[in-house]
Amino acid sequence: MERDFYKSLSQMSEHYNLSQSDHKDFEFPYNISLSLNHCRKQMKTSIKNWQDIKLEHKGNCLYFVSEERISTGMTLYYIPVVPLHNMLHHKKYRKTAQMLLSVCTYLYRIIDIPYYRQEASYLFWLYEMLSDWIDQDEELDENCEYKKQLQQAELIGDIMEQKIASINNLSFFQQRVTSFKAKDSFDVECLNLANKAFSLYSKFPEERIYRNIHFNNNKDFSNDDEFDYDENDEAVISMDKYISFFADDRGWAYQSIIDSVNNEFNEYAEIQEPIVFKVFDGKEVSDNSLDFESEVFEILNQLAGILGDFSSL
Repeated sequence: MERDFYKSLSQMSEHYNLSQSDHKDFEFPYNISLSLNHCRKQMKTSIKNWQDIKLEHKGNCLYFVSEERISTGMTLYYIPVVPLHNMLHHKKYRKTAQMLLSVCTYLYRIIDIPYYRQEASYLFWLYEMLSDWIDQDEELDENCEYKKQLQQAELIGDIMEQKIASINNLSFFQQRVTSFKAKDSFDVECLNLANKAFSLYSKFPEERIYRNIHFNNNKDFSNDDEFDYDENDEAVISMDKYISFFADDRGWAYQSIIDSVNNEFNEYAEIQEPIVFKVFDGKEVSDNSLDFESEVFEILNQLAGILGDFSSL
């Protein structure tokens, strides 16, 4: 066991370029504990997205498994489409909006971000629930503000999905970015985001955001395949619930949606996040990383902020 430990430690140290501290003079298992702590301290400060390392047993073998993980901090990555719709009808920012439309198409068609008007999406049913509540309230008339907001969310949502789904936005993506002339600081911010998104699209033209997620954030290392599961046993907040396009980031409907989401999320102790497990058992180590996912989450966060800022202009 001790021999396996140091073989695995050596492989992991080489992979992550870690310095090894000599604790072999200490008695087993104290030497293992010291070496493990030494590695954890280094990895915490030097390895991007590092989460943890642990020792695994497989038969008579002992080896390290490292976990790299994107920490989302329970953030809701919801992209409002009403501001983009308004921007497309704003003479000064129409070209800006077309450029951002290409970004949204990349997120929608390639990254596979859910859209709230699709019945399979998590937010679709929350908007439906709000509509049912309003319809059942006999004191509200047809022209009340609540109903108008939901009608707008539905109407503009359907219009914008058709625009965002168009493959032409990807065909013109590079042209829109390279020919864009920023007129103010807002344009500069949009251009920087579009450049970042186009660069990611060029490097990862087919990658989806779900490539490194695991059911209940777990991996069965007793065999080479993911274990079988029943979706009813889901114990974490799935990623499709906290990343999505939605209607707007202001108003009664928005606040009601956010309250409903937060209330449900409070029932869970953990959230599904991109994770890479690397096994150091003497075999070739995966070169998989979370660089792609890190950039996607940055783009989602910046895009949501930009569209929210436009509503305040």
